[in-house]
Amino acid sequence: MDFHALITERSDQVLTTLLDGAPAHHGGHRGVMTKVRTAVVCYLNPDSRWRGDPVALAAADDWLAELEALQADGGLFSSGDNLASPPDSSFTINDVAQVRSLIEAATDGPDGTVHALANLADRLAVICDRIAPALVAGGVHTPNHRWEIGAALARLHELSPNAEVLARLRAWLAEGVDVDGDGLYSERSANYAAHVSNPCLIAIARVLQAPDLLDVVHRNLHAYAVLTDPDGIVETVFSRRQDQKTTTFGAAAFAMQARRFALARDCAGCADFARLAQDGTGLDAVGALAEVLAEPALAGELPDVPLVDESGTGTGSGPGRTPGWGAPLVFGGAGLAVWRSVARTLTVYGGSDVPHMGRVASGLACNPTFVRLRSGAAVLESVRLSRDFFGMGPFRSHGLRLSDGDAELSDVLTTGYYQPIDPLLADPDGHYDLEFEGRFAAAMSFSERARDRVRMGTLVRVRPRPGGFELTVGFEGLTTAFAIELAFRPGGTVAGARELGADAYELVAGTGSYTVGSDTLTFGPGNGSGADRPAEYHPGEAYTFLGGTDALTGPRVYITGRTSEPVTLAVGS
Repeated sequence: MDFHALITERSDQVLTTLLDGAPAHHGGHRGVMTKVRTAVVCYLNPDSRWRGDPVALAAADDWLAELEALQADGGLFSSGDNLASPPDSSFTINDVAQVRSLIEAATDGPDGTVHALANLADRLAVICDRIAPALVAGGVHTPNHRWEIGAALARLHELSPNAEVLARLRAWLAEGVDVDGDGLYSERSANYAAHVSNPCLIAIARVLQAPDLLDVVHRNLHAYAVLTDPDGIVETVFSRRQDQKTTTFGAAAFAMQARRFALARDCAGCADFARLAQDGTGLDAVGALAEVLAEPALAGELPDVPLVDESGTGTGSGPGRTPGWGAPLVFGGAGLAVWRSVARTLTVYGGSDVPHMGRVASGLACNPTFVRLRSGAAVLESVRLSRDFFGMGPFRSHGLRLSDGDAELSDVLTTGYYQPIDPLLADPDGHYDLEFEGRFAAAMSFSERARDRVRMGTLVRVRPRPGGFELTVGFEGLTTAFAIELAFRPGGTVAGARELGADAYELVAGTGSYTVGSDTLTFGPGNGSGADRPAEYHPGEAYTFLGGTDALTGPRVYITGRTSEPVTLAVGS
């Protein structure tokens, strides 16, 4: 099935389910406008079974009435916790402007299809006119919001040229696009790259005729191409947003962007990425169809340019798949190194923001996973390290260093015990400033006291081995308990380890294994057991004082010990 036929079939099915009462993917005003867009693109698509169907037209009319009722007097929409939000409203306005453009650009057929949509186009124009002043004046609160609101401004200016709208767009662009030398945006998020930054920069580039913005998107696509497994799963552990905890983010979100550059620039890497992406689940067929209706060339046949030669060495601009590990792909700004082979992926991560910022927070890279190994269907989703050290949380590296082919990770935790306050500062009534000293808050005027420092250093070395890796962990400082957690993707069976309950196990001695179908990962050796070395993961007081956790579920195996001795284990197939 060619691409146009594929997205036509899937879009028709989406409209059918919406007409049957299924909820839209998004809620609120975004979801309502998504339904309007679905009805209109199917109604306009010459190959759709909904082409010119009065049922689709009536649905679009009804859903647009719902949207009109959601627009406040100032032009903005509200949803969730972002009330009267210019950027959140821009998500909807980008769809409004896209649909309006499709209607206005369509050539009316003998059945009067486009003429019947004229009333919708007029009403969409009113929505655009009402919101334009709010988007010109409005602000943002995340990096990607600049490009979402920028794309909305660009589309509004394209439909109704406006000097103030254009000036505001240029003001946002004057900040510069937040992309690093590896092609990753500052949020390091596959979700926001695929759904916000890339499509919005493409829209802005088209309106302003700005090829430099397209170059940014192209670089980002190449970055995510090499961060995508052969099964179409994108690495997200290094993200600063919600998807840092997502282990199955699909490449389908990048399908249309990769297709665009594969066709426009004859790019082998993007062609390879586009094939992988569009063959996976989760393709936004309606969004793809809207783009194809505007630019039919996007449905063309992808260039058949060889990406990998017979030796397995990558010859294109995308990800090479070599029989052995080979050299790692390094993303220095994100503290990430990725080794690839034909059937396996080894990821080592040391780019957490927590050591630098001194806290866990929304918008920071907080994931304590530092190794992943994917080998066929057997997937080690996460290696984490807990140390019983003042509730300061799991190991999060201060960075990543490559040495002699190995990855080195390290962190240093410090806390302390406070001495009596200087007699000159003592308050007989016992009143002292409420302060946070980095671990704990109390009315103790910590900053005025001498502190006896307590320190723990941890050094982790990951050495790629055929089929897997060797992990060595060493410590300095006080002797305490540690636990290495190996968390596997559900669906397999653990053998050789002592069952603890709730899908948790401890490897006390010898070698254990995790098997899914015909694929097996082995791990070990065990390192003993005892009451002085709990087989558990502790998220730290940053979570537990609120009753929260960032702990993983599913099959988990613990290898425990005391920090007085280093530990070495091997994982592989």
